Amino acid sequence: MRPYIIIFSTVSIDGRLASKTGYSELSCPYDKQRQHELRSRVDAVMVGANTVRVDNPSLTVKYAKEKRNPIRVVVSGSFNLDPSYKIFTTPPLTIIYTSNLKNDKKIEVFNQKGVLVKKFTNIYDIFQDLYEAFNVRTVMVEGGGHLIWTLIKNKLYDEIRITISPKIFGNGVNLAQGEGFNGEDAPKLNLIDAKICECGNEIHLIYKQN
Repeated sequence: MRPYIIIFSTVSIDGRLASKTGYSELSCPYDKQRQHELRSRVDAVMVGANTVRVDNPSLTVKYAKEKRNPIRVVVSGSFNLDPSYKIFTTPPLTIIYTSNLKNDKKIEVFNQKGVLVKKFTNIYDIFQDLYEAFNVRTVMVEGGGHLIWTLIKNKLYDEIRITISPKIFGNGVNLAQGEGFNGEDAPKLNLIDAKICECGNEIHLIYKQN
């Protein structure tokens, strides 16, 4: 068993999460509120390690009416993470899933901060563990591109919610940053909803798997 998985991202017109310099400020205030409203309704929010290193997010709820913070999950194969990042220094619970558990001293530092460090061998293990050990039934995945690609490649998602921001980067981090599909193998999703953002300059799309 696994949780219901929602990928949520805001991208440029050309499908980039960030520019070649790492700039990723794409959301208008209404989009941020939409993001945080969903964040407040899920059981866990997940990001890849590079998102933590580049953006240093807290992943708490700020712009929603209900200030309910989900469990935060960081996926890091290398365990190259600094314990001083915001996500490790503020509540609520944070879990790091890594395939590298060789640095016992670093694990102890995280444990002293109340951060759990757990081993995974494949991406399926993470969602099964969240479901069984932490009673997580819904997960919101907010990036980055490599993590999102892994989930899409392995069909480990139920919805993709995308906001199209009126910018063009021309280069940078793709929504799904990976080796890519052959054209005939690319998944074709079902469009569930499309609406113009309240700002009048963005579009929010909701897709589901076939």
